[in-house]
Amino acid sequence: MDFRPLTETERKELVNALRGNAQDGLTVLMDRANTGFIGTTEEVPDEEVINAIRSVPCHY
Repeated sequence: MDFRPLTETERKELVNALRGNAQDGLTVLMDRANTGFIGTTEEVPDEEVINAIRSVPCHY
């Protein structure tokens, strides 16, 4: 995987999203294909929550 620093615009968007998460409880969204930041939302669909839970490896 190649490292690519954030552009100034990307950095500002990410900082604002993290601030919104800390202050207002907004959800920070991530692209499943490349784990890149894709924005924020107030409400996450149930299907997204289920997919996130399924993606966590469980070993019994």
